[in-house]
Amino acid sequence: MIDGLTLTAPDSSDGGGWREVLSQVSCKVAPGEVLGLVGGIGAGKSMLLQAVSGQLPAGIRWASGSIELIPGPERSLHRLPGWMWRDLRRRRLAWLSRDAAAPWHPGLTMRRQLKEIVAEGARARELTRESDWLPVLCETGLIEPESLLGRLPGELSEPILQRFAIGAGLLRGADLWIADEPTSALDATGEDQILRLLRDLCARHRFGLLLATHHLGVIGRVADRVAVLFEGAVVETGPVKRVLSRPDHRYTRALLDCLPRLGEHRTRLGQIDRVSERGALRE
Repeated sequence: MIDGLTLTAPDSSDGGGWREVLSQVSCKVAPGEVLGLVGGIGAGKSMLLQAVSGQLPAGIRWASGSIELIPGPERSLHRLPGWMWRDLRRRRLAWLSRDAAAPWHPGLTMRRQLKEIVAEGARARELTRESDWLPVLCETGLIEPESLLGRLPGELSEPILQRFAIGAGLLRGADLWIADEPTSALDATGEDQILRLLRDLCARHRFGLLLATHHLGVIGRVADRVAVLFEGAVVETGPVKRVLSRPDHRYTRALLDCLPRLGEHRTRLGQIDRVSERGALRE
């Protein structure tokens, strides 16, 4: 649950003041649900995901609002002590980045890295042996994963590394998954396979998935609900089918107008006037 989250950063153009990078953002994701976060460059998608995972860049200040993974009073993440943050990341959060190699140490085998992940995760007691991991890894579509565990990350392809990252989330027992453009480095076939896999696993294992992308087509294929961000604010949210077919906000309509459509002949795609949209947002 994200409620009224506002983050600020130093504003060099304002003589030492602060500017909002996220403004009164509110949204929630339920177990077994995919919430898509969509918007252009600078909309605030990655900043929101970093706030949820406790990895805000230096200089970003938590001005107001809350993010709750643990129900109860005073359980906003920014109020938790450091040790509890670390425990949450190990046991409850899974992160999928656009660079599939980024989470992996290049000098350690996949076996050693997964062993460390399992030992720190919520499922450590039920996954005591390597043979216990294999059915979980097979769920991700890895073929004969036992033959890949002795490899270094640099010896594996991007799609395989992304499947290992998904497997790591399952082995950890995470109940909130955070995905920041997880298919941007993949070709069309790889993208489709990973998106289908995430959709199926989310429904089967009942974890919540926050999926950030600039691609409305991705949102339409995998998300249950969508939050549209512009200039650090949520301008529209709702079920995917409704938002994509009958958008309420002018920025959402502008985003949809930028998409090519089969059978439609246009000399050029739509463009977004950011100054005009910014002015409308402040009205």
